[in-house]
Parts: sequence; structure tokens; C-alpha cells
Amino acid sequence: MSLKATYEFLFFGRDENSFLENYSYDLFEEHGEKSGQLFINLEIQNNPADAEDIGQLIFETMQKVFFEDVLKDSYERFESALKAVNNVLKELKGQKVSGYIGNLNIVAAGIVGDILYLTKCGDSEAYLVRKRYVSVVSEGLGEDEDSGGDIFSSIANGTLQAGDMVIFSSARLLRYISKTDLAKAVNKENVMATLEEVKDVISTEMLGRVSLTGISFEEASMEDVMAFANDASDLDVKEESSLKSSVAEKTIAVKNRLTGKFLSVFDRFKRKKSAEVYSGPGKVVSFFRNFWNGLSNGSFGKSQILVLLIVVIVILLLGVWFVSSRQVARDEIAKLEGIIASISDKIAEAETKSTYDKDGAKTVLDQANIDAMTVLNSGYYRDKANLLLISINEMRDKLDNVMRVENPVVFADLSTKRSDVNALGFANIGDDRIFVYEYNALYELVLNQISDPITIDEEEIVIAATGFDDRKSVVFLTKSGKLLEYADGTIEFMDSDDGAFHKAVDIADWSNKIYLLDNAGNQIWKYTYKGTRGKFSSAEAYFAETLDLSGALSFAIDANVYLLNLSGEIMKFYSGKKSDFFINNPPFASLNDPKAIYTDEKQDYVYVLDGAEARVLVYGKNVKTGNLDYQKQYLFSGVGDLRDLYVNVKDKKLYVLSASRIFETAL
Repeated sequence: MSLKATYEFLFFGRDENSFLENYSYDLFEEHGEKSGQLFINLEIQNNPADAEDIGQLIFETMQKVFFEDVLKDSYERFESALKAVNNVLKELKGQKVSGYIGNLNIVAAGIVGDILYLTKCGDSEAYLVRKRYVSVVSEGLGEDEDSGGDIFSSIANGTLQAGDMVIFSSARLLRYISKTDLAKAVNKENVMATLEEVKDVISTEMLGRVSLTGISFEEASMEDVMAFANDASDLDVKEESSLKSSVAEKTIAVKNRLTGKFLSVFDRFKRKKSAEVYSGPGKVVSFFRNFWNGLSNGSFGKSQILVLLIVVIVILLLGVWFVSSRQVARDEIAKLEGIIASISDKIAEAETKSTYDKDGAKTVLDQANIDAMTVLNSGYYRDKANLLLISINEMRDKLDNVMRVENPVVFADLSTKRSDVNALGFANIGDDRIFVYEYNALYELVLNQISDPITIDEEEIVIAATGFDDRKSVVFLTKSGKLLEYADGTIEFMDSDDGAFHKAVDIADWSNKIYLLDNAGNQIWKYTYKGTRGKFSSAEAYFAETLDLSGALSFAIDANVYLLNLSGEIMKFYSGKKSDFFINNPPFASLNDPKAIYTDEKQDYVYVLDGAEARVLVYGKNVKTGNLDYQKQYLFSGVGDLRDLYVNVKDKKLYVLSASRIFETAL
């Protein structure tokens, strides 16, 4: 049986700091079944200056090595290609002062015959849909860089079958769509329809950009084989006479080599040549032939004079154009040199201003950044522009008191308990019991050990949780708007006098009350637990006035209520009323992906998590003014997207949570 494959790409979402690209390459026609196909689904975050060049470098390196010797074992070819990519990325990192080239979310795949070879890094994932069953075929790949600093450290491979569909994604789709719904979205007759359906399902949940690649495999018909044979024969046509004599032989050869193998119909990279029919010289050819003969014979007529005149005019015009172009280039270079000098002056000016006018320093650095990007995009002095951009970012880090956590300590690895864990957040009961939860499971941390997961509910999907100190329990908020409580080893649904709870996006506790953030209803609902009755009271509205909370996503309580919006804005309320409140000495870089805000009555600080940037911003509580004073930020390297944070006041430690691991650093 031969396989036929079709593929499509789809990008969607918005994120100015994210570069998405798909690459594919196919040398099947030139080298037959042993050559194979190459696919790369790539996202580079937080490095707009170099992202496109890095993506092209990865693709060209992998393409060159993978197709260098098609007679080698296909696994060795794929492995060699990955080693080459690892080496060039290490070299690129070594050229950077910070060693940072952006957050990489990449799936790289090779298909040789009917074997799929696969690797990944970052949050990217690959899925195989076979007979309505979805498998995460990239599971376990690229969990972290190995000791040698390789980006790609492991390879998976398997056999493809007719009816399979493979989907590559730059983000983890199963955070936003269930395996059942993903399988339902598959339309094996139309790959693009499949990708569009996935987009429709998850686009309301996704905040960033996503790159998708879909490849569908089906049994090839004899017509497909014959059509491909004809295409292959076209490639070697050099003269019309050779076309007729070669078709039969090439058809037989292609049919033989495709038996039980993989038939490529990737039209994007077919290189077809058309046979040309020679019909004798035309008028222009005859004219120049006569002109040359006239020069050779020494007979100079009107035709020769006319042609020479035209040649002289063309040469003069080319000369004028060349001189003017050189002058324009010199003027442009001189202008850029002036800009480069002014950028260095601006950086020095910003450093001076920072001691007494941080806002003024920010304005100067912003203009310096714009100027540096102008130089970078001009095509001249790219190295100098990149160095200046690094200097600008280092100055911003200095002014923002950025604490870089280069090698964060892994406090606990949840994947040792469940390989496909997808952690959402922390829930703590006092400072003694710390839990981590995902959509259907709860893990307790004892010292740095992890308990076996406890199933929360088979039907409900948990979206948030809080430690309910008053009852020494953990309360879960589900997507359908229900509350469940974990206490004394059991999990039960909770009830209220209303018979239900308002749907919400976040939950917090204070004393004997539970608060629910309802951004759709523009309200925070307060429920008081009645111990004698074993349930909550009716909902009470926290806000007396009408507010727009459509962008609210997280909140924290310390008697005041601190509300975090998608825009990164922090609002403060007391007794249901908005406080006159602002942030002193705000940081340069605004929040790119605000995820969570954290504080309580024991804390002197408010902590805000920027998930995609893997950083935690720290604000001091000003007891005199009631405002927040920006203090510093912790930037975690190589941890990927962060979900939540927790601060232990007694131990003075900050904990952050990724999809599968908990990292710690001392405060």
C-alpha cells in the first residue's frame, strides 16, 4: 500500500512579541523514497529583532544536513540534522551578551518512507489522530535542555498508516480543547477545514498566537501513482525528443519504488520543467546576428551605427544610475552613522536621568530603541544595531532592578507522578500545606516530595482554586460554575442558599467567606459559609457601583482587594469602593502576559506574574499613601510559560509553577 499526504498551515491569534513560521522541504522527486520530507513548525517569542533570521538558520541547517546523504540510515540523518541545529544555536547564544535568543517553541519532523521522526522544544506539541483517538506523540520530548545545553535532546519515531492525521502546534492545544473535541474537529477530506475548526474551538480561550500544521495521510490510488510518475518524468526533461522515450521507464521505476511506501504529493516544493520546442530564430535574433556579421566583415551600415548608439546611451544611463545609487547609499550610510552615534548618547543620557527622572530616562531609551530598530531594518550595520539593542535592554534591566534567575532550582517535578500533567495553580492552607492543582487532579507537596494525584471529579473541569483557611480545606472553582471542597481526604460539592454559584474566572478566600470574580457579570460575589448549616449563604455583590470588569482575570485579598486586568493594570478596592491608587516608579516593560496577582494580610508586598515572560514583578505596599511602590522583578531563564506563583513568608522563598514543574528562588 502506498500513502498519499496533503498538508496545510494556519496562523491565528495576536501577540506582537511572537514570530511564527512553517517550513517544509521535499526532495522525493529527485532521490526517491529514501530522501523524505522535512517539516518545521516554529514560534520564537520575545526576540523580534532576530526571530526571522533564527528561524531561517534552523531550517537551512536542518535541510542541508538532513538531505546531505540520502543513502544513510534515515534515523541517523535526522539525528545529525538536530545535532547541527543544536550546535548553531549554541554558537548563536554565545554571540549574545545575555545568551538569550528568545523562547523557542518548535516541532521538527522528518518523514522517510512511512516512518515519522519527531522532536520538539518549548510548549510546542505534536498530535496523531488515528481512528478518532488522539495521541500526544511528542510527549516526553524536550522537557528541558540537557546538560550540554542542547535545545533538541530526544527523538520519537513511529509508522504512519492510511487514515492518520498529524497536527503540529506551537502551543499545547490540550490546555484549551479536550482530546475528544480535537478528534471531532478532524476532517480527513479537508486538512484546512480541520485547522479552521480547531481555531474556532480554542480562539476564545487563547491569548497569544498559534501556528498549526496539519498533514493527512490516505491510501494512494493508481491514478495518484501514475500522476506522480508523470510529474517525476517531467523533472528530467531537457529536450523534446527525450520526453517521449523516458516516460514508460520512469513510470515503471516510480511504481516499483513506491510499493508499500510513502507517496509525496506536496505540490509546494515540486520543481517542474516544461519541454521547449525550438522553432528557429526570431526577428530580434536575426537582427543581432546580422549586426555581428556586419562587424566581423567590416561593413558598417545604418543598423550597426544605430545599435552602437543605443549601446552607448544604455551604458551612459547605467553609469548615471550607478553613480547616483552609490551616492544615495553613501548618504544613507552617513545618516545611519549619525543615528548610531546618537543612540550611544541617548543610552548615556538615560543612565544619568535615571537617578532623578525615571520616566524621562524611559522616554529617552524608548527613542533609542526606535532608532536602533531603524538601523537594524536598513540592512546596514546590523551587528552594531543588535549590540545597541542589547545595551538598551541591559540599561532597562538595570533601571528596573531585574534579578535574573539563570539556573532556577527545581523544587518539584510533577511529571514524575503524571507524564501529561498540565498544572494550573497553587492552593495553600496557611503556610503549612501547599497544593498544586490541574483541571482534574490535586497534588500535595510535603517538603519537596509530591503526593500521588487525587482525582477531583470525573466530569467537572477545574479552572481555579484557593485554600480555605477557615475550614482547613481547598475549594475548587469549575468551568461550569460549581464549587468542590477537598477536606480530610474527601472531595464533595458545596452548596449555597441560592442553590448554585455565579460563574467566575477566579476564586479567593477571606476569613469565613469565599469570593468569586465574575468578569462577565462585572462583579465580585461574596459567599459566607454557615457552619451550622453546612453551606454558603446567598450571593452578595461586593461592588455597589457599576464597573467594567470584562478584562479582569485574577484578584487577591489582604482586607483590600487587588484586581489584575488583561492589560496589566492593577486596581485596588476597599469595602466595595475603588481606591485612589497608583503605582510609584513603574517598570519599563509592561506586562505581556499577566497571569496572576498574589498577596495576603501577612505580606508586605504584592506580586504579579507575567507568564509568557517568566517574570515576577514585586511591589511594596506603602502604608502611608496606600499606593504600591515598584521594587524589582525576578526573571526566570529557561522555564517556559509560567502559570502561578506562591510566596512563603517564613522561609522568604518565591515559588513559580510551569505546566509540570515548580521552581524556587530565595527572596
